[in-house]
Amino acid sequence: MAGVGDRVTSTISVTLVLFILGLVAAINIAFSTLDKELKEKMGFTVVLCDSVAAESVGSLRQLCANAPYISEYKYLSSEDVLKEEAGADGPALVEMLGVNPYAPMFDIRVKRQWANTDSINRIVSAWSHMDGVDEVSVNTEIVDNLNRNARMFNTVLLVIAAALLLISFVLINNTVRLTVYSRRFIIHTMKLVGATDGFIRRPFIVTNIIQGIIAGVVASGLLAALIAWGKNWDAAIESILPWGVASIIFGVIPVVGMAICALASLLATNRYLRADYDEMFE
Repeated sequence: MAGVGDRVTSTISVTLVLFILGLVAAINIAFSTLDKELKEKMGFTVVLCDSVAAESVGSLRQLCANAPYISEYKYLSSEDVLKEEAGADGPALVEMLGVNPYAPMFDIRVKRQWANTDSINRIVSAWSHMDGVDEVSVNTEIVDNLNRNARMFNTVLLVIAAALLLISFVLINNTVRLTVYSRRFIIHTMKLVGATDGFIRRPFIVTNIIQGIIAGVVASGLLAALIAWGKNWDAAIESILPWGVASIIFGVIPVVGMAICALASLLATNRYLRADYDEMFE
C-alpha cells in the first residue's frame, strides 16, 4: 500500500473538499429556513370602518381562524391601535382632537406558499369587498424583492454546490489515482500470477472507503465546531440551523466521502487492470 505520508496527505485533501461541501450545504439549509421565516412574516393590514359592528368583527375573526392562507393574525381595537401608535401621549391626543383618530384593524400574516405578489393581491382584493372593511394595505414591493432575491440566492447556491461536487470528485479522483499509480506494478504482477480483477480491486476500494469515512468524520467534526462557534457568536443561528438539521449534514458527509472515494478507486484500478506493461510507464 501507499506510504503513511501519502495516505495522510490524501485524507487531508479529501477532508478539506468534504468540509467545503458540507459548509455549502449548511448555508443552503440556513438560508432556506430564513427565507421561510421571512416569508411567513409577510402579510397585510386590514383597517376597519370606525362604525364597524361587533358581528362583523366576529365574522372576520372567524374567517382569520379558518382561512388556509393565514399563519397568524392579531385584532387591534381602536384603543389598542392608539396605545401602539401614540403610547403615553394617547389620552392627550384624544383630548385634543375630541375623538380617537385610529380605527380598529387586523394585522394578518400569510403562510409561506401564499407569500407572493399574485396570491396576496387576490387575497387583498377579496378582503377589500368584505363588510366592515375600510382599507387593506400591503407592500407588494417587499414581497417581490424577497422572492426575487431568494430565487437568485438559491440559484447561485445550487450552481456552487454542483460545481463543488464536480470539483470534489475530480480532486478526490486525482488523489486516489496517485495512490493507485504508486502500486501499478504490483497490480500488473498480481495479474501475471492469475489474480482476478475483483481480488485486486478489493483492497484498494476498501482502503479508500475507510479513507473517505475518516475524512468525512473529520470534516463533520470541523463543520460542527464552526457551527458551534457561530452559535456562540450569534444566538440567532440556532433558529435557522438547529442541531437536529445540522446532524443530518454531519451524517451525509461521511457517506458522500465514502461513495466518491469508492468510485474513484474503482475507476483508477480499472485503468491499470486494463493496461499492458508498456502503459505502466505512462
